[in-house]
Amino acid sequence: MDNFISDHLKDSIDLDGVTGEELKVALEDIGRDLVYNYLIFGQDVSYDLFINNLKTYLGLVHDEN
Repeated sequence: MDNFISDHLKDSIDLDGVTGEELKVALEDIGRDLVYNYLIFGQDVSYDLFINNLKTYLGLVHDEN
């Protein structure tokens, strides 16, 4: 499953140096936030918004290491 997701995302985001565990945690956190925004606040969620949030999240995680 990780390879499928990584292969799909690699066209939109640079995943060099991102571990499978980092990606998994990021996807869970970002996905949860986007679902909450959609269900609770009625905000539309686009793929571009998802990718931008994922890039930001992974950047922050990498900056901590």
